Amino acid sequence: MTAARLAPLLALVLLGAAAAVSADTPQQFSARVGDAVFTSDDDGITLIPIGSRFTLSASTAGASAYPPPKTRIDRLSIVCDGFVPGQPFRLDAAAFSRSTCDVRYVYGTRPFGEAPEAEYPLDTSSDDQLFEVTAARGKVIEGRFRFQLRDAAGRRLPVVDGRFVAEDRQY
Repeated sequence: MTAARLAPLLALVLLGAAAAVSADTPQQFSARVGDAVFTSDDDGITLIPIGSRFTLSASTAGASAYPPPKTRIDRLSIVCDGFVPGQPFRLDAAAFSRSTCDVRYVYGTRPFGEAPEAEYPLDTSSDDQLFEVTAARGKVIEGRFRFQLRDAAGRRLPVVDGRFVAEDRQY
């Protein structure tokens, strides 16, 4: 084969290699919720930054599968203000008491839209709250968190040892 005939083939190979290198970052999300470990898989994690506000949510690993699992699905969502894309970010208990974030854990949602077994919003009176973006690289952020949640009946639910790596996959 001549060089002229190999050039298009070589271009396709290089293009394919470049696409493989720029693949999405694997996402991770985990925390201890009460006495249980909560983990999500890549498909169950969503990060949507809009201006200085962002939404980070995760559902039980496997919840995004089709057909959906027949077991319950738990979800943890964090919506915060004050985020500057590409920069580290930290919210402590004082920031949470000013309601700059909404954190919600929905426990035991059944497939097909049935009501959850319980819902725990953020307990803004607690002094043990932290959400921190420890690294921001392009569309990928990573960080850690801990929250105290409380349901309508006053039952507390601690969320500790939270860690995440999430990517803005909006196109």
